[in-house]
Amino acid sequence: MSEACLGVVLRTTPLRESDLLVTLYTDAHGRVSAVARGARRSQRRFSGALSLLVLGRYQLDRPRGDLWTLGGAEIVREWMRLSSDVIAVAHASYVAELVGALLPPESPEPLALELIIALWDSLADAGPSPGALRAIELALLDLAGHRPAIERCAACGGDELESGAVFDPARGGAICRSCAAQSRAPGVRPFEPMTRAYLAAIEALESPAAARVLDTDARFTPADRHAARDASLAMVTGLVGRPLRSLEYLAKLVVAGRREG
Repeated sequence: MSEACLGVVLRTTPLRESDLLVTLYTDAHGRVSAVARGARRSQRRFSGALSLLVLGRYQLDRPRGDLWTLGGAEIVREWMRLSSDVIAVAHASYVAELVGALLPPESPEPLALELIIALWDSLADAGPSPGALRAIELALLDLAGHRPAIERCAACGGDELESGAVFDPARGGAICRSCAAQSRAPGVRPFEPMTRAYLAAIEALESPAAARVLDTDARFTPADRHAARDASLAMVTGLVGRPLRSLEYLAKLVVAGRREG
């Protein structure tokens, strides 16, 4: 039986001569993989809804095996005007890839879809923002059950983090000086008080639109923001277990001076 689900496209992959394998995140079923038959030959049946930066309504048929069948689609909202901003597209692509990598298949989390839309709205309203991206990362890590410890030691629960603390993604985030001797894995880095304060401020603000105010907050230096970014990305990379292509592309843009990621 076919049903209509609200969702977004996370990824498309060519399949056979004329089909596409489409990874969607939907309100009703979470992350699903569906075959869009003939989509490479003609997109008329899918009304342009098989692209990033589109919220669509997707006609899904229940699978006999692992794959659903995508019978049709229509656009509900779109943010395609962002396509001319390479940093905006990189941020949107990263969040789509992160949702696909962190959240399990067919386990719906309505907040995940809301977070994606909130980021796209934030990008459309005021452009790319490192603070907004950090807010999305922390929220998705939380949905996946891996929100990093920031204000207490992940090992002992203590709050003595002012001196000698490290950030250890393998152990769950902040590690106090007393527990740091056992943090020897790759990705461990110093966790300075202002880096911690920046991430705590992001966590308190939660939404990407609210978090962008920290991009210009005089309390934090570019070094504080960069250290927070590196800690958050170390957590993401450790959990995913492989490089994210969108992150590699975003890093190249940052190195080229196209704006901060």
